[in-house]
Amino acid sequence: MKITGNMWITVFAPVLIILGVLLLVLGSIPVENRIKDNTLTVKFVIGKKDIDIAGAEFLPVPDDVEHNIWRVNGTSIGRIRSGHFKNSKTGNRYIFYLTGKGDKVYFELDGKKYLVDNVL
Repeated sequence: MKITGNMWITVFAPVLIILGVLLLVLGSIPVENRIKDNTLTVKFVIGKKDIDIAGAEFLPVPDDVEHNIWRVNGTSIGRIRSGHFKNSKTGNRYIFYLTGKGDKVYFELDGKKYLVDNVL
């Protein structure tokens, strides 16, 4: 059987697209959050992100932070949430790095509101 150009497009292009989407989604899932020396390190399935938290104001977790929220951009799979979210009632915007495990930590930095969990 000879593989033609059309066969490559109809068979392999969808497979490559699906694999690419899986890598994007899985790559943005946080697996561990660590605070050390004024740096929050968020480890994802693929890669990590360091956030300088010098000057952050750590506050109690607001009651409304996880209610009436919708994803602006990022990943949301059950209790796992990563990215930018907005509260539809208050209009507050948050950045979540939630693994779905451990206690939550809330802080504000440079006008942004963060919620992280599983902090080591």
